[in-house]
Amino acid sequence: CQCTYTTIGRKVVPMAAAATFAAGGGMDTFKLANCDASCESPRSPQDFDNANAPTQPLAANNPFMTNNLGSVVLRKRMTSIGRFSLKSESDTNLSIPTFFLALSGSKKPESNAANTTAAVGTSKSARNIFTVNDFESTWVNRGMPSRHPRFHSIVSKHDDRFFEETHHVKAGTTDSDETNLQIKAELDRHASETMHFSVYREDLRNRIENMLTSPIEVAEKLWEVKISSGAIGSSGAISQVKSEAISTRQQESNKIRALKRQPTKGRLWKDAVEDNKPMESVLLFRSHHALADGASMMAALSDLCDEADDIRSEIEGELKRWKKGKQDKRGLLGRLISRFMRLIKFILWLTLGSATSAVYQMWLQLTTRTNPFDAVKQDAEKKGLALGGRAISWCDACPLDEAKRITQILSKANGSNITVNDLFVSCITAAITRQLIEHEEFMAPVDAHSRKYVARNINVCIPVHLRGGVILPNESLGNRIGAFVTRVPCEMTHDARGGGTPSCPSERLMKVHQSLKRSKQSPAPFLSHYVAKFCSSYLPEQWTKNIFQRANCNACVAISNNRGHRDKIHINGMQVESAHGFLPLPPGIPIGVVVQSYAGVMSLSVTAEKWAVPDPDKFLRWCLDEYSRILETATKLEKSQ
Repeated sequence: CQCTYTTIGRKVVPMAAAATFAAGGGMDTFKLANCDASCESPRSPQDFDNANAPTQPLAANNPFMTNNLGSVVLRKRMTSIGRFSLKSESDTNLSIPTFFLALSGSKKPESNAANTTAAVGTSKSARNIFTVNDFESTWVNRGMPSRHPRFHSIVSKHDDRFFEETHHVKAGTTDSDETNLQIKAELDRHASETMHFSVYREDLRNRIENMLTSPIEVAEKLWEVKISSGAIGSSGAISQVKSEAISTRQQESNKIRALKRQPTKGRLWKDAVEDNKPMESVLLFRSHHALADGASMMAALSDLCDEADDIRSEIEGELKRWKKGKQDKRGLLGRLISRFMRLIKFILWLTLGSATSAVYQMWLQLTTRTNPFDAVKQDAEKKGLALGGRAISWCDACPLDEAKRITQILSKANGSNITVNDLFVSCITAAITRQLIEHEEFMAPVDAHSRKYVARNINVCIPVHLRGGVILPNESLGNRIGAFVTRVPCEMTHDARGGGTPSCPSERLMKVHQSLKRSKQSPAPFLSHYVAKFCSSYLPEQWTKNIFQRANCNACVAISNNRGHRDKIHINGMQVESAHGFLPLPPGIPIGVVVQSYAGVMSLSVTAEKWAVPDPDKFLRWCLDEYSRILETATKLEKSQ
């Protein structure tokens, strides 16, 4: 059965009991489905007489107070962007962001003690691995079910516009006690433990590919995490350089640590070095875009870390400083004039910017009739090459400070404001150019100056988180994402010659910067967000899919930029050594790249169609080659200055 209830503050009461409060406003109405089987049969008149008896200790007309009611289902409306992801995905292009966290180190002492009590005979190495029990206890202790209840939602089987959350009913013991709901945190449906990866990088690569291409039954769960543990560096989730550094630190720590005394048969005591081999644990997450966008997922899961309170305090401090900086100390008339001028500027930006963005989008669609990779796919089909699957790779690119220094030097030399995102978009477009040239040489060899695949310019799609990749205080995760498409240079003179003057990489970077700057300063990301909301709410599903595919203007690549934490974070005492996200490919776009910063290191990850990028490791090497060229150019400029 389904009954309508309302919330007054934190208290949940039937609509009939809340009638006297109707004039007060501020109430949200939900659908609550009673899971108890007794709701299927009508109540007898005697039941109603008993319910109205004054001797009842609890309010019997409130179904939450009845003893036979164990749980209810709270139905909440899904965001329009979440529903858009359900309607716009296809069988071959699922909207499932995937990422992994790689942990190492030792767990907190209280966690070790709990594990030892729970499992007698557990090996000493258990203190160095992260298990499903650790995940579940950390999840509950950090208050994730109440802070982000959407994690425990499913898409309604009856109406895909709604989420459904199952709640326990906690009835009061007396009439004055409040009835409250407590969400069912059934983590066994979401978290599972698997065997660790035996073949370096390949096993993890195959598992990521499977998670990206396998559908999630959204009526049963919206996310899952697979946890595995093994020797440090065995999976490839932590790079070899980092793994060797961790092993070296651990060996030095074992030597410095006092030798542990252990009783033996031959003598009373013997000195032995404690067995404390470095281990790693890999947490491989995936979630449907209906739950949240990838940036919001990463931000929400940061509430699991030990530094969660500090991160929230830092966000609140930034908000206070921002509000304080906006305070106007002028008189009343000056403040009114200032606000009026800001309003005029905003209206002009919105109207003129929207018109310019719409015209630019139409121009891109009219002038980009085909995707350069369409010809690659056709040749692959003719030659009988496999078209399915995903090519996956990831790597650490450079220190963040080094990338910032490059942008500062080149910005000063060119009188502009180049960003780190501009830098890596330029590197990625150079790699795409080399990938198209290689396809041309392999598929259909032609004269070097009459390219079949390579164009002078290509379009790139840039997803943008409208909140800067953070979740504000008292907010839960959601879909706050937009996107824009812009045109950047593809083949340049130095690409065709296979090298060239040092000015060529910086020339490409400047053109990329100018193109991105024009689009980032426009309201295009906000327009795309609200257009997607309109399509999901009012247009048929097939129309939504067609609009979504045409809106990318035959872009070759989608590039997402995620800003991580400045310092390394910890989960239950274990240090997060690396984090990499993988972009689900939108329909019509064959390559997706995530540019991410974490703990002072820039990293890259690529997800691509296998026919478009046969060797993803080589693709990332091309990105790093272009970065090295730009670094060399910046170093020479710095010396000359």
